Amino acid sequence: MQPKGRHISIRFMTFSGFKARWRAFGAMGISLRQGLHAPGLCFGKMLGSGAGAGFSVWPDWGTYAWFTVWEHADQADAFWANDPMFLDLQTYADQVFGWEATPLRGHGTWNGREPFEFPSTPSASAGPVSVLTRASIRRSQALRFWWNVPAASRRIADQPGIRYAKGVGEYPLIEQATLSVWESAAQLDEFAYRSRQHAPMVKKTRQYDWYREEMFVRMEILKFIGEVPNFQV
Repeated sequence: MQPKGRHISIRFMTFSGFKARWRAFGAMGISLRQGLHAPGLCFGKMLGSGAGAGFSVWPDWGTYAWFTVWEHADQADAFWANDPMFLDLQTYADQVFGWEATPLRGHGTWNGREPFEFPSTPSASAGPVSVLTRASIRRSQALRFWWNVPAASRRIADQPGIRYAKGVGEYPLIEQATLSVWESAAQLDEFAYRSRQHAPMVKKTRQYDWYREEMFVRMEILKFIGEVPNFQV
């Protein structure tokens, strides 16, 4: 049985120029074939992203994300300090930023796995929070899903409290995730549970059964790494 993680560590890397972008694209291909491996790593992915804020069928060849889940925070620190692929890409990157977090609550699976250990009684976060939403889109519903995404991304950009959001994924069109940062849990809740802008997308998700697998995870941000940019569509 795979261990479940109590610490989440996320890094985004941006690249410019053909050589740097090609090297990052190649690294992602290697990671998809071979996976990520390190002591204490419960789950790890290197992910590409979509153009703009990531909510696009067109790739963003200059932005990649590392999403990792660990048994302990010090194991994540050791990975970023020593992993050869990450260190190599860091020499080509224009910017590296991200955050360290602890999982609060969630549900669903990613490639059939549930990699998180959640507290039995999650405490309310007093500071910024992050959310992972991830789904495998049914091929029969991909066109309908992507037809609705641009309007949904414009709605989230208007929400109070949104600091950063980026659509990422393993494979274009059918394996998609969003990582977002909110200034407070209250502002996230206002959008998720009470926003009239969010309701139509939730309704369509259930109506058309877009996903064959999905996951939602809320996490408390412990600290930011680097300078997280402001969210722009």
